[in-house]
Amino acid sequence: MRVLITALPIPVLLLCASMSPASHAQARTPSANPMEHSRPFQAGASRQLENYRFLEEAGKRTDPFDNLRYHRLGDSAWLQLGGELRYAFTYADNVAYDMAGQGDDNYIQQRAQAHASLHLWDNRIRTFVQLQNTRSWNQHSPLPRDESRNDIAQAFIDAHFTLGPLQSTARVGRQEVQYGQGALLNIGEQPNVRQAFDGAILKFRTLGNHQLDLLALRPISYDTDNFDDRSDDNTLLLGVYASLALTPQRGVDFYGITRDMDERLFQGFNGKEERHTLGSRLFGRHQQLDWNWDLMWQGGEHASRDIRAWGLRSDNGYTFDTPSRVRVGMHLDVASGGNPLSTSTSRTFDALYPRNGTYGEANMITMSNLILVGPSLNFHPARTLEVISSIMQTWRHSSDDYVYLPGVRPLGATLNNDEREIGTTYQFSGRWQPTPNINIDLHAMHLAAGKAITRAGGHDNNTVVLRTAVRF
Repeated sequence: MRVLITALPIPVLLLCASMSPASHAQARTPSANPMEHSRPFQAGASRQLENYRFLEEAGKRTDPFDNLRYHRLGDSAWLQLGGELRYAFTYADNVAYDMAGQGDDNYIQQRAQAHASLHLWDNRIRTFVQLQNTRSWNQHSPLPRDESRNDIAQAFIDAHFTLGPLQSTARVGRQEVQYGQGALLNIGEQPNVRQAFDGAILKFRTLGNHQLDLLALRPISYDTDNFDDRSDDNTLLLGVYASLALTPQRGVDFYGITRDMDERLFQGFNGKEERHTLGSRLFGRHQQLDWNWDLMWQGGEHASRDIRAWGLRSDNGYTFDTPSRVRVGMHLDVASGGNPLSTSTSRTFDALYPRNGTYGEANMITMSNLILVGPSLNFHPARTLEVISSIMQTWRHSSDDYVYLPGVRPLGATLNNDEREIGTTYQFSGRWQPTPNINIDLHAMHLAAGKAITRAGGHDNNTVVLRTAVRF
């Protein structure tokens, strides 16, 4: 598999470079920087993506924070600054279905971040540093990404150069990484501490907006003291991610990621794991219709057991041409499962570092041994308001396997019954954003536990989160 990961970039890179320029003339046309109209990006996007060079023109400094955001340092150098202060109050009953006696929980969390992006020699060299303070007060059972105190969120160096017809970037350091809809690699805006990785990424981009990334990364292992977050030396990610722009509004991605773990205790077996994921993403828009599909297959070996698993993640929708921009969507996610006690084969899909926030603020559903289907409804009743709601029905793919929590944490008691229904999730989220710098979010969720949970001694869950953030 490593040979495949190493060899795959060569034909993909040749394909990207040789695609007909005429067929992508529209895709090459530079579009206006979206930050000229609204800044910063909405919560969730990585702050490393922001480009404020247009603020060199005094007439475009229309936001109160613009004089702080951008600083010209010389003929070929400039500095960008930014920050965020976020508070969240969470109430949850029957945490993790109360199957281990966790009971209710209510707590307050803080995230304070500040970053600087220094661009030198007309952006040939760029350094990005982001510091953070994350705290959680009164939480009974905090997870590693609930609190990390003072630490380095991101710190990397970019070198930009040309390689024939390719625009290339070499990035080394600590960085947030997300691809596509976050099926395998995701930042994770919902937890108090966002996921980052130490390592290197080599990026190649053609004039037709095709891109190829080569990755060598270690995930960050988070701890609760000051400046003690470190690379997880037990885990190494090697991968390639290629994105082809078929038209300006449609594309296809191909990717291969290998995760090596020197030691992993999983499903009662302890040993070395080498998990390979091959996948493809189909995404696009046609008039009011949009679609986003990830199809994934996993192989490899864990503790002398073969890995044979697969997953599908999708979000499709139709947006009505109305002032409130009503979008009706449908989610369909499936992740394989199988007998976890098998000494020969593990069939449980592991989504690595997935986007679980779409499953609700309760943090109780993940892409392992899962079937999830349900509609969603999004709309904007006013220019500064957004409403998101969904109903999702969930089952176990295999009743022979556990129900899993995020982090592929098994609920042990669920192995003792053959019921498949996990439950039904009802979600409501509202966001008020009076200015691009301020947002106030309200999230409410009810998870009606199904028989796979209740027969294991679990209960319904209710979660309410009130979150506010100031960003510049």
